[in-house]
Amino acid sequence: MHRLYTLYSVFCFYLLALALPASGQQTAAQDPSCERVTEAALPKIVELLNKNDFAAMEQVLQTIESSCGPNEVTQRLRIIGQLIRKQPTKPAIQSYIQQGKDNELMIRWDNASENNYQNIYNKDKAAYHFVPLRHTVDSLTQVKAAALIGSDFYSLTEMEEAIAYLFSDHISTYLIRMQKEKPVTRMEQLQEVELYKMGWGFAASVGLYRPLNAVNPVYNDLAIYGFSFISPLANDWVFDGFFKYRPARNSRVFEYQTEPNSNQSDLLEPLTTYMFGGSAGYKFLDAGKFLMIGKAGLAYEMSYNRSLNMRYGDGYPVYVTRPQTFNLSTGVSAMQHVGRTSFVGAQIQYHYSPYSIDSRLITPIASDYVSFELFFKF
Repeated sequence: MHRLYTLYSVFCFYLLALALPASGQQTAAQDPSCERVTEAALPKIVELLNKNDFAAMEQVLQTIESSCGPNEVTQRLRIIGQLIRKQPTKPAIQSYIQQGKDNELMIRWDNASENNYQNIYNKDKAAYHFVPLRHTVDSLTQVKAAALIGSDFYSLTEMEEAIAYLFSDHISTYLIRMQKEKPVTRMEQLQEVELYKMGWGFAASVGLYRPLNAVNPVYNDLAIYGFSFISPLANDWVFDGFFKYRPARNSRVFEYQTEPNSNQSDLLEPLTTYMFGGSAGYKFLDAGKFLMIGKAGLAYEMSYNRSLNMRYGDGYPVYVTRPQTFNLSTGVSAMQHVGRTSFVGAQIQYHYSPYSIDSRLITPIASDYVSFELFFKF
């Protein structure tokens, strides 16, 4: 039992690790003072931008980079200064693009256009280099970049004009000039996942089903296979209907009164156990691509057995679909989005199957079981 819980914990930890945003990995190496230094420098940057004093600004940018390292904001400000002062920009612009800073800025502009831009920023300030979305620094660079494009005083190269379009938030023009495709933002990725969660799905599962605290049980550790139909994962409440079966390999024979009006017992050899039912679950964790659901279920359970004492007249054995009972279950499932409508996951459940309600059962059969399953949802 302890091994099952250990395997489940490891698997859930793995799924949770997959769900962590990549941005945290990108900012882990920053100096702890980065946020404080940047916040202190922003008012000075705004002042210097208004004055077009880029010589003094270079000292401020170097101070930020000493704690934070070069980032999209500092490199963008440096390029704007070079453009305004008609200094060589080719190395700086090429480095900016090669490092993917243009993609980073496009994502910044897109996120800044969202109504909940403040929440987006507060969830991961480091991803935006501690410069809030819609900050005055952004609006000033947009205005200055737009002025450069429309000014007869400046003769910009094709690359300079393209980067000025990007800095002024004319993303489509920049993409056309640079013959690039727009990057998919994390917000767009999550929105796409939410769309895929809205549909009904089908899942296949495989796992282990074993008795709890049973001595010499009729049903030993058994493989369990299942198929289920699942309601949309976008809802807080998730429902599913399922069919599961357990080939009863390694189970021992048991006594059962096959003939209702007979005083003689029959020996039955378990072959398979079937379950038909459904469950209702509450989604208590939704991290976009990673979900956890607490669930409870009810199923009809039937044992399919071969009689060892009874045979038909032609010698073929008699098969008995007894005992029959209900199966109450409760547990937790965790799943990770892996592409389009597909999720991979695991679930652990406790099952209560009171076989004793069948008065014709002679050999006691354990009522308490636990299952561990891996599943793939389409």
